[in-house]
Amino acid sequence: MAAPATAFDVPSGQELTFQESFYEEQADGALWARYRFVMPAIARGGDVGYAEVADDFVHLCEVYVLPGLDAEDLPVQIVISLSDRESEFGVPTPDATQFFEAFRIENGACIWEGF
Repeated sequence: MAAPATAFDVPSGQELTFQESFYEEQADGALWARYRFVMPAIARGGDVGYAEVADDFVHLCEVYVLPGLDAEDLPVQIVISLSDRESEFGVPTPDATQFFEAFRIENGACIWEGF
């Protein structure tokens, strides 16, 4: 799985960095692609909440994630997360603010799944 471009322009205008991406096989054998980004502005106590960054998820999926996927090995679901800090996947980080959204790929587009 290719990493997305390093420069990010998202609808919210917030600073965003790429942390990691990987495929995750689910218990039923389904393949999910996880893309993790860091957006410091969503930290608790700040002025940027989910409503301000909601459009960033679809944008990231369609502009950065989809072009990097291998057409021969498409996941059944794409999960995009925004966190106010880097963290290790699967390790609880109670002080971190994190937002998640899930998408399926349909006709070359990201369709929101409502995570």
